Amino acid sequence: MSETSSLNRMAPRRNAVAGGALALLVVLLVLSVVNWGRGTTAGAANARATISYPREIGRITFAAAGDVIPHQAVVRSAAGQSQYGMDIQASRPSDTKESSNVPTQAAAAPTENHGGWDALFAAVADVFRQADFGFVNLETPVAPNHSRGSKPFQFDASIALLQSLKFSGIKVVSFANNHIFDQGHAGFSETLDHLREHEILFVGAGPTAEAAWRPVILEKNGIKVGWLGMTRWLNGNRNPEKDGDPHVAFFPYPGESLGAPGLDEAAVLEAIKAARAQCDLLLISIHWGMEYAPAPRPEDVELAHKMLEAGASAVIGHHPHVLQPVETYLTQDQRNTVIFYSLGNFLSNQSRLYVNGLMPDKDGETRDSLIVKFSAVKKDYGPAGVRVELGDVGILPVWTENNGLLVRSGRAKTPFIRPILMDREIPRLQARADELGKLGAAMSGEQKQELMQVSRQLELLKHRRELLLERTGDDFLIAPPVAP
Repeated sequence: MSETSSLNRMAPRRNAVAGGALALLVVLLVLSVVNWGRGTTAGAANARATISYPREIGRITFAAAGDVIPHQAVVRSAAGQSQYGMDIQASRPSDTKESSNVPTQAAAAPTENHGGWDALFAAVADVFRQADFGFVNLETPVAPNHSRGSKPFQFDASIALLQSLKFSGIKVVSFANNHIFDQGHAGFSETLDHLREHEILFVGAGPTAEAAWRPVILEKNGIKVGWLGMTRWLNGNRNPEKDGDPHVAFFPYPGESLGAPGLDEAAVLEAIKAARAQCDLLLISIHWGMEYAPAPRPEDVELAHKMLEAGASAVIGHHPHVLQPVETYLTQDQRNTVIFYSLGNFLSNQSRLYVNGLMPDKDGETRDSLIVKFSAVKKDYGPAGVRVELGDVGILPVWTENNGLLVRSGRAKTPFIRPILMDREIPRLQARADELGKLGAAMSGEQKQELMQVSRQLELLKHRRELLLERTGDDFLIAPPVAP
């Protein structure tokens, strides 16, 4: 057999083997592609599975407190601290400390201190500074150029108060309350000018009647928060006749307007809806209720619910000068909202002579208050979309220290009045009491006196804290920030 014919017989077998190998290779390639595709799809699915919803994509934080009222003793208290520098944290005056209650730091050259007002806010300023926006109710005009004077129930304050509020972290104030016309229309307008000069935003007032009812829009981190302010009381005063002049947002109780024009409930709810359309989340501050009442008026509870249903996420109340309950409310569209019916006095001279254990508990209520914290949180719900919600609601119990008894007895020369955080001061006092108690028989006469004073102050704060939380509840109670 020739070599050629032998090769010819083997060729079909080689071709068949080659063809089979090629077919196998094609099959393997196809399977590889299919498996690669499946792996890619599975990988993408796994990647998607690792993203959990909802996820936070932005937030704005807030800290809010109640009424800042420049009673004459409060003004003297600021003036009494004006010559001292600003290492105010070293100063811890108390109701029982037998001294002039001035800062104890070395008498260095005075720094800003803004007429002494910084000392009054020093023990709580860090709470506001840590928030994106701090808020208080400014219950006074600031009108040195148009002042009619300050006296009981007629307030005025120096520009230094605004400077100190800004320094202490306050970026927004309500200027819608019953004292805004204490210095007349000219004083009202002047106050708005000073707020603008110091870049402090104000709600519930504006250069025109229309502007007074427009929300202030706070924008940060891709979130727009609207803030609308209003008052239900005006101390018998009224807005200017011309709508083009500066106005306050007035929403009088039925039969309580004393002839002053204002919006009714239907118009206010429409204003809330319009404000909500301009922002992602809406806050409302309102001056309402009855002075010294421990609970809101039933009609105000109903109104608050209507405001929340109209689009607001929080209602922040002031005017009663005492604390009122905190309420959570679920709206028809499934939003979790909150009502702070009254935050109480933040800085005032009320109840200056209160003595724990000697007087009825209610006599000290105007010195109890809250700083409340909350956030506007932007969340991604994946296929359900993006939504901005109220979150991180917390309350910090506050007590107003006031050495009025010492001033009255002549043991202190000047008033010293300031808000303090109860849950920051109680541990400090307890630690000092424990430290002194360990001395036992070795304790000096001066140390025995200090132990008595510290123990009294500790008893006072523990008792006031218990009473405060009985009224507001402790559901939102949070620890204070670590002191700077």
